[in-house]
Amino acid sequence: MDSFYSDFDWYVGHARSLAMSPEDCCADQGNFLVAGELFYFLLQPTQLVDDPLGLMTTTQKLAVEILRDSVELVPPEARSGGSTAAESLADMQHPSWTLPRRLAQELLTVLAPLAAARDVFYSNG
Repeated sequence: MDSFYSDFDWYVGHARSLAMSPEDCCADQGNFLVAGELFYFLLQPTQLVDDPLGLMTTTQKLAVEILRDSVELVPPEARSGGSTAAESLADMQHPSWTLPRRLAQELLTVLAPLAAARDVFYSNG
């Protein structure tokens, strides 16, 4: 279960950043290549969708897949790869990030019970 929860924390951390305002998201991600990194990391295959331990509900898996699908639609011009804070902010303010940002907020709500279960798992560890 450690591996699953590690993957969960990694993915949710990126979704949490995306769910923030563009300014807060950039600050949270270090103001460097933010859009490109979020694009890449949120598309990465994880145990979340495969869920070999059966910890996720169908609704939770679907929410992850829906977020991934929306991130995949973010065009190259919204993830320019600019390495300055201003370029990262301009990327994250691109309108194509609006839907993924909203879906990331929804995903965090849907995954809250799993986050609580993770906390219990680690507190009993």
